[in-house]
Amino acid sequence: MGQRRHAGKTIAEVGEFNFLARLIPRLRAGRRTVVGPGQDCALVRGPGGLLLTVDALVEGVHFQREWLSAHQLGRRSYLVNASDIAAMGGTPLFLLASLGVPPAYAARDLSQLHAGLLRAAREHGAQVVGGNLTRAAALFVSVTLVGAAPRRIVTRRGARVGDRLYVTGTLGDAALAWRLLGRRHRAAPALVQRFREPSPRLRAGRFLVERGIVSAMIDVSDGIVQDLGHICAESGVGALIDTSRVPLSTAYRAVMADDVRLALHGGEDYELLCTVPPPNVRSLDRARPRLGCSITEIGEITATRRVELVNGDGTRYVPAAQGYDHFRIRPGAAASPGRRTLGFER
Repeated sequence: MGQRRHAGKTIAEVGEFNFLARLIPRLRAGRRTVVGPGQDCALVRGPGGLLLTVDALVEGVHFQREWLSAHQLGRRSYLVNASDIAAMGGTPLFLLASLGVPPAYAARDLSQLHAGLLRAAREHGAQVVGGNLTRAAALFVSVTLVGAAPRRIVTRRGARVGDRLYVTGTLGDAALAWRLLGRRHRAAPALVQRFREPSPRLRAGRFLVERGIVSAMIDVSDGIVQDLGHICAESGVGALIDTSRVPLSTAYRAVMADDVRLALHGGEDYELLCTVPPPNVRSLDRARPRLGCSITEIGEITATRRVELVNGDGTRYVPAAQGYDHFRIRPGAAASPGRRTLGFER
């Protein structure tokens, strides 16, 4: 049925998430699979539980070479994967790296890329155990990360109506840096640093899961509205975000003032978005000093089966823009390598 529905269409016409929604149900879980496709990590039975995740950074899609050094690219390729481990309360253990390199790429830069990857992994107690190097038309780094699972498993599926909605850190900085760098505008160092060096919330993720505080969790990579939509779809619920409560940095406000659109839809934040049952809110408040980062209540889980926003004046609406989709191109929008089409322009 899915193949007939896709007949004659390109992946850009179908869209990343529509394609995955039809593919994932066909991937049957084996007896050693505890949590399969569709979550931040797979969970398989091993010596304890093992979390598995993979992600790639591709030149012209996720970054431009002049935006960050080879060492920074290596670090970033590890950090974005570690964020998936954080979203399930895990601890990074081992990784494999597959690198695609154009023939003209400098050997010195390749060494620096590897050094950045290795150093970032060591900082979180993970070990590089292998990889692959191949010729490619564009530079890419693909990392497979294995982590130790906590005893209690939290996925995107546990949210219930009435749960409170929380997010760590601040939102929008990396997406704003992307926009400014892409337009060759000057970006504040604090914004550029958030793009170059995401902060996987491993400590917060482990604590929130181990203490049983959260009912569902996801890392914010494609925009909080879109990623919250994944929690809602998995949990069979809806959600309401109070846009006036979305946490914004000083550097973001200096450019965007109170315009929260990039913070809602831009992506690349790698913060944790979680749901907290009302009886656990007091435990979360007591735990704040132990998380290693700020955490802000921004809304609640509802029965609407959709993500809604409410402005400071009480206006409630369903957003037209969701977040980043690798293949979805909006009608009339120009698409080029390195430019995200968010459906709005400032």
